[in-house]
Amino acid sequence: MAKEIKIMPSASEAEQALLGCIIQGGEREQEIAMAWIRDDEAFYNFDNKRIWTSMAELYKDGVEIDVVTLTNKVKDMHGDGKAYYITGLTESFASTANVENYARIIWEKYIQRETAKSAEALLNASYEDYKNVGSILEKHSKLIEELRQIQPSKQKDIEVLVDEMKATVEEDSNLIPFNLGHLDTFAGGMTRKELTVLGGRPGHGKTTLVINIVRGLIEQGYRVMLFNREMSNTEMLKKMVVMDSSSLKYGDIRRNDLSENDKGEFELVSDKMKGNYKELLMYDNVRTLDDCLREIAKHKPDVVIDDYIQLIEVQGVKEGRRFEIEKIMQEYKWICKQEDCSAILVSQLNREIEKRLDPRPRMSDYAESGVIEQTAELAMFVFYGHNFDSEKFNPYKSEIIVAKSRYGKIGTHMVGFNGGRCKFYMNSTMAEKDNIA
Repeated sequence: MAKEIKIMPSASEAEQALLGCIIQGGEREQEIAMAWIRDDEAFYNFDNKRIWTSMAELYKDGVEIDVVTLTNKVKDMHGDGKAYYITGLTESFASTANVENYARIIWEKYIQRETAKSAEALLNASYEDYKNVGSILEKHSKLIEELRQIQPSKQKDIEVLVDEMKATVEEDSNLIPFNLGHLDTFAGGMTRKELTVLGGRPGHGKTTLVINIVRGLIEQGYRVMLFNREMSNTEMLKKMVVMDSSSLKYGDIRRNDLSENDKGEFELVSDKMKGNYKELLMYDNVRTLDDCLREIAKHKPDVVIDDYIQLIEVQGVKEGRRFEIEKIMQEYKWICKQEDCSAILVSQLNREIEKRLDPRPRMSDYAESGVIEQTAELAMFVFYGHNFDSEKFNPYKSEIIVAKSRYGKIGTHMVGFNGGRCKFYMNSTMAEKDNIA
C-alpha cells in the first residue's frame, strides 16, 4: 500500500498579499510585517522568500520600498529581479488594512511546518536516541505554545459588546416564543444561546408537548432540528398528523383502524405537511453527542430539540453517567452560544417519584439534577395526574410545572390536554370539546 504523501502547510496567497501590501503601503505596513515575520523561512514559496529577504534589507537600510527599489535589490541579492512578478504583487492583495491578518497566516503556517518537523524528530528520537528526547520535547512544547499565542483573539471591546447587546433588544431577535397557548405567558419563552429542560415520567405527555412546540415554532418561521431517540420519525410524524388534523386520533392510526373519511383526511393532512414543515429537520438515527453537534453546526437551526438526553451516547467519558450528562449539558450550552440557537433537552425522571404521596415532579427528580439545574435557564415538567388517580383527576387537564425560569413565573400551571388528539390547550374545556378521545 502506497504511503500517503502529506503536503506541508503553506499560504502562497497570503505571502503574495503581504508582499503587495508592503509595496503599496507605507511604514505602518512594513513595521507590522517585520514584527510578525521573524524568520525568512516563514515564506514557503521560493520567489516570495527571495523578495521578502530583499525587502528586509531595504527596511534595515531605511530605503523606501517600491517596485523599482525592490526590483533592483532582488537583482543585486539573487541575480534576477523578476520585475514582472514584483509588479504583479501589487495586484494580489485585497486591502492594506488586512496586513496583520496576512502576516499572522504566514507565521502560523510556518510554525505548523516547524511543529510537524519537531514531532517527527521527537518520534524518531523516542525510538532511536533517548538522549535527545528532552531537548526536542522542549522545542516542540515551545512551538505548540507559540501556535496557541498566535491564534486570533476572541476578545471584544466593551463598545462592541454593548452594541451587540442593544441590537438584541432593538431587533427582539433574542427571544423565541413557544407560540403555544399561554405557555409563553408563564414560562417566558426561550432565549437564543440558552437551554430549556423538559422532564416527565413516561406517558405524561412530554413528546406530545414537544410536537406542539415544534408546530408553534415552525408557524413562526423558525428552523427546528429534532432528535428522536425513543420514538421513530415515522411514529412522531403520525402524532403530528393527528395534531394538525380536525378529527383524527392517534390510537386509530396506530391500529390502522381508519374510516374512509379518516383515510381521506390522513392523506390530505400528510400532503400539506410536506410544504408546512420544510424547516423541520428530523433524525432518529443519530446516537452520539459528537454527531449531534456536527449536525447542528452544519444546518444551523434556530431551535434544537433532543428527545431525550439519557439516550445520548457520550464518547470519551469514563467516570460515569453523571459526568456524561454534565458533558451533554455543557456541550449543548456551548453549541447554542456558537450557533446562536436555543435548545430544548427532554429528560426522563427518576422512578422514585412514583413512590411519593405527591407524585408531582420537582428539580431533584431529574437524573443528575445538580448539573441540569445549574446549566438550564428554564426547567419545566409535564404532569398528567389522571395516570395516578383516574377518579380524582380530570382526564382533560394536565399540569405544566415551571421549576426554574430566569424570565418567567415559577409555579404550577393548569392546561388542557387531549392525548388522543396529541394536543395541549388553553384549558380543559377546549380539550374536551375537541373531538373527545
